[in-house]
Amino acid sequence: MPPIDGSILPTASQDSNTASASARVVAPYAHTLWEAARDEGLSQAQMAAALGRPAIGECDIPINAYLALLQAARAHAGPLFGWHLGQQVKPTTYGVNGILLLACPTLGEALQQVLRFESLVHDLGRSSFTAQGDQVVYAWRNDCATHPMAGTLAESVFSGIHTCAQWLVGKPMGDFEIAFMHHTDAHTAARITERSGARVQWGAPQNRAIFPASVLAWPIPQANKTLLPLLQQHADSLLQARHPRESGIVAQVRQCISARLGQGAVKLADVACDLCLSTRTLQRRLLEAGVAYQALLDATRHELARHYLASSAMPVAEVGFLLGFQDTPAFHHAFKSWEGTGPGQYRASVHVHG
Repeated sequence: MPPIDGSILPTASQDSNTASASARVVAPYAHTLWEAARDEGLSQAQMAAALGRPAIGECDIPINAYLALLQAARAHAGPLFGWHLGQQVKPTTYGVNGILLLACPTLGEALQQVLRFESLVHDLGRSSFTAQGDQVVYAWRNDCATHPMAGTLAESVFSGIHTCAQWLVGKPMGDFEIAFMHHTDAHTAARITERSGARVQWGAPQNRAIFPASVLAWPIPQANKTLLPLLQQHADSLLQARHPRESGIVAQVRQCISARLGQGAVKLADVACDLCLSTRTLQRRLLEAGVAYQALLDATRHELARHYLASSAMPVAEVGFLLGFQDTPAFHHAFKSWEGTGPGQYRASVHVHG
């Protein structure tokens, strides 16, 4: 495992009241909040009113909308909602990152990926790790610290990390400490201690969890050493798309497409939403650039498909999933239209001539 080093993290603070227009929460992560709020009895009308739109959909949402829905859910469900929300996380909550974590060989490797790719999931805060003798400290900087839901948000993040770690290694994890910056009532504190199995402190100087360093060596049963490098490369591409360096509408659309691959169908309306444009305006600007949206989508998928098939042993079905196809036959059909042959035959021919 690489050395634990928080220096790879960004240092700029970002409060919810001053966040840039690009600060957001990805749709799969927001869907977990929507579902948890619904399970607690919040009506769709109440959730839509808080969110400012009828539903989550496939678009990322601004962090202020996410926090507004969190506030409405907590007001309805009570002070334990934050911890309960974190217990609802599953691999799909983190999008492509969830698959990446499952492919890692150890819990320590998975936590390193959390550090590296956290910005692909949300802009609510940032994680760091430091080693202190035979212990490791995981800290989370809350970039929404002045929001009324700051404490509830922190509880949901730490509960989610705890839940995620347990489903990665397939066993309970209770020998650790959690410290929160906020305070809560004695009953809620006792319930969180009961649910987490951890020793909980309130009013601490930072939000952090302290656990034995030996935990980092715990193996992940689903680890896939062949798939891991490809998933890391895919996540790196998404990360670069998240922080674009190119200019021009064609480059921007390509970056949005890359960021959405692996999360379902990549629709024109969703890309327009990402770029803060209407669908009609995006279509007009692409027309002025002499490019059709479907052509950009196909070209991006085609390029990545050839790369994955030629440079990895990733199963064809996994390649299709990462490229956003609904099923393997749909990917086969598309690839054959691009290359005149199926993905399996293409891979075999590349290896023969390589």
